[in-house]
Amino acid sequence: MKLIIAEKPTQAKDYAKALGGFNSKNGYLENSEYYITWCFGHLIELERDTAYRNEGKWSKDYLPLIPKKYQYKIGSGKNGKPDAGKKKQLDIIQNLMNKSSSIINATDADREGELIFMYVYNYLNCKLPFQRLWISSLTDGDIKKGFQNLLPSTELANLNKSAYARAIADWLVGINGTQASTLQFGNGSLLTIGRVQTAILKIICERYLKHKNHTKAFTYKIRANHSLNIDFHSETEAYEAKTSAENILAKLSLSSHRCINVENSVKKVAPPLLFSIDTLIIEANKHYGYTGKQTLDLAQKLYEKKLTSYPRTDSEYINQENFDKLKTFLPSFSKSYLNIDFSFSANSPKSVNDKKLTGSHDAIVPTGENSGIDSLLEPERNLYNLILARCLQSFSPPAEYNKTKITFDNQSILFNTYGSKLMKLGWKKYELKNTDEKDIEEQELDIKIQPNQIIEVKNFELKEIESKPPALYSEVNLTKDLTNFGTLLKEEKPELLEKIKSNIDIKSLQIGTQATRPAIIERLKFLKFIELKKNKFLPTEKGLEYYNIIKDLQVSDVITTAIWEMKLKKVAEGTEDVKLFYKEITDFTNNIVQDIFSKDTKLTSITTERKTLGKCPKCSDGNILEGKKSFGCTNWKKGCDFTIWKTIAGKKISELVIQDLISKKETRLLKGFKSKTGKSFDTRLKLNNEFKIEFDFNK
Repeated sequence: MKLIIAEKPTQAKDYAKALGGFNSKNGYLENSEYYITWCFGHLIELERDTAYRNEGKWSKDYLPLIPKKYQYKIGSGKNGKPDAGKKKQLDIIQNLMNKSSSIINATDADREGELIFMYVYNYLNCKLPFQRLWISSLTDGDIKKGFQNLLPSTELANLNKSAYARAIADWLVGINGTQASTLQFGNGSLLTIGRVQTAILKIICERYLKHKNHTKAFTYKIRANHSLNIDFHSETEAYEAKTSAENILAKLSLSSHRCINVENSVKKVAPPLLFSIDTLIIEANKHYGYTGKQTLDLAQKLYEKKLTSYPRTDSEYINQENFDKLKTFLPSFSKSYLNIDFSFSANSPKSVNDKKLTGSHDAIVPTGENSGIDSLLEPERNLYNLILARCLQSFSPPAEYNKTKITFDNQSILFNTYGSKLMKLGWKKYELKNTDEKDIEEQELDIKIQPNQIIEVKNFELKEIESKPPALYSEVNLTKDLTNFGTLLKEEKPELLEKIKSNIDIKSLQIGTQATRPAIIERLKFLKFIELKKNKFLPTEKGLEYYNIIKDLQVSDVITTAIWEMKLKKVAEGTEDVKLFYKEITDFTNNIVQDIFSKDTKLTSITTERKTLGKCPKCSDGNILEGKKSFGCTNWKKGCDFTIWKTIAGKKISELVIQDLISKKETRLLKGFKSKTGKSFDTRLKLNNEFKIEFDFNK
């Protein structure tokens, strides 16, 4: 028997349906050839920091904390202890391993899926040979084809190395950075650091400050307003001095505006490429205002419903085989679901290119399955329609514009007018909504003017143009800049390019990955470091003050973060030595701890806030807030008397201990209590059945 390990129960059921003949058992499925079982995401995870140090409160004494050998544990539940459901499922997997001759790793075909399987495989000390299922959709056809073309385990060995390296890098920077930052700057409150999280916070804060501190500057143009069969205008170049523009304006003549040149050209605008998850996030925000996390979740649902291909892809291309499949159903789908008549162009689409498929997956496209499309919820249907329409656009001819530039002379001063007229819709015929940014200088000119022709001017006006600050980050622009970080560096921070070695491809630099960025942005909002107002990301007072403390520290070096992401990708490709990566991340961890401890300052903004520490364990409705002498429930006016004093038996109780009590109903071993006689003692705290604090000396 062969054992198939899926990432989640629904995925396992999809495999069983495609392969056929399975019976349901306790925690697995079985037919005459296979067992199919599943994980619940990460069954195994890296051990907490307390596995490598003495229990007790955080201390500078043991930092930096760099394990010689990393330990692993069963994933924790809400109470911080090993999750009983995960433990049970792990036992089922181990039992099935003992009865199997080989294994098929059938988790999601990505870096995280690889880690989920390998954590379990290594934790259980399994030695069975295994193969890899690698598919881009969950349709029955693709599943069957995938099982007929399993990959050898050795083919994904480098991806596995990259997955482990990413997890350990996040652990090292997160554990050490967070504890050092909290101890040094936190003023009694938790301050988290993340390898990618901190870089994104810095980028948002820097853009906000550039916008806020922008100094207004003005330039001046002279506009001539005309009227032939339509109203239009022509303008001079921009003048920095208002007096210069005013002096020129005084010389101009309403009847001496002579055309000296007419330039006509045809501009072809190529169709957009197919969707990667990043470009899908951008378009979904433009059309529907969805956040990155919402779009990724919706795309995952469409994938699990077998309607679209794998979502966490950075590719905008598909191979010829996939294109041939799309040709069989796109015309009928466009009519049925978009009410659009569509036929394929004779030209070969740019988005069909086997050589461009450098990643693990093709672009996001419909699978051809139609069962369930009509029953999709509105947000799901919106996203499906976007993906379907993008295919129609990508496989269509270019749009064509007639571009016109007319130059006039008036008293030796040159005026220009620009025009653009759409002549052939091409791919634009299939846009669901036009979200293009238009060139404000261009007009739709439907006039004929000949060289030397005099055009009457109705009037001249002096146009004051105020310089614009850098735009605050929207979901669209933030996604673009994180994805194309090298471009951002070239445009806004060219001086930092000197820090980058010549062998690094600037264009490949990005912050985070397409799979992780949306969740990290949501976490920054949850931590109250940033907020979204009118679709713009703004730092909170807390986030801005934290940024000002860490902005010059190594822990917030965005270039290092981007280079690491590139190196992790190279490890996965087999072109970077993972041992070198481990050495660099270890050296960096040592440096950031020393760097943080060298700066003597405290965060002040959060001490003036009334922070929500969690839900009240007694009434389950109110929130726990900090008061002057105690922590209490916001429902106190409704009769909830839940209270924890800030000082118990002579010991000050930290927020971290309060959070343990309200979420787990008990704490770890705490030191430093004093009895009424002055004798010191150590104990755990716990909530009893009446939600009162008790000492627990039994553990």
